[in-house]
Amino acid sequence: MDQVDVARPDSRDFGRKSRAFFDRWAPRYDRSTQQRFFFGPAHAAALTAASAGGVAPRDVLDVGCGTGRLLERACQQWPEARFVGIDAAPQMIAEAKRKNDGDARFHFEVADAVLLSSRASSVDAVFSSFSHHHWSDQQEGVREISRVLRPGGVFVLVNIELCREADSRQRLFENAGLKVIEQRRPLRLAGAVLLTVGRKS
Repeated sequence: MDQVDVARPDSRDFGRKSRAFFDRWAPRYDRSTQQRFFFGPAHAAALTAASAGGVAPRDVLDVGCGTGRLLERACQQWPEARFVGIDAAPQMIAEAKRKNDGDARFHFEVADAVLLSSRASSVDAVFSSFSHHHWSDQQEGVREISRVLRPGGVFVLVNIELCREADSRQRLFENAGLKVIEQRRPLRLAGAVLLTVGRKS
């Protein structure tokens, strides 16, 4: 398969600046108007896509979870599941922990998408919304997600992509051993937003 060069040459500097930005935003993140008009609809579309893919997960992972809003919504849909959220911004994780303190179904940790702590074949559904462009190595991150998915599990990625980048997104999934079962642009969101669902065989 064709290789996709998606590592950032200045990834360390980019990562520091990105973490600093999101750490500053963390205390106000849940009150942002973007939650209602952008992030919220994206989370709803991602969860609907996972359900349409036939997933009834026991273990759910959100890569780039922010303050945990997608997982909180997923908990309403799958109340018996376990939920793990990772984010590179410590203050985002601190907010997620504060909001869900005492609920044993949730676990949050500071971590990088390219080095997940989850065991191989231990997760049924992985989500990532609007964090993919911050990853230091996008291809390696998708490979890590494929590693932790159980056979039959799905990865739902929602991110801003230009029209010409849809084929590159599909190659990212295929190079990681994930079969793309759905790819579309959610109607309620800006046209540049692309949702992709990949399944591990």
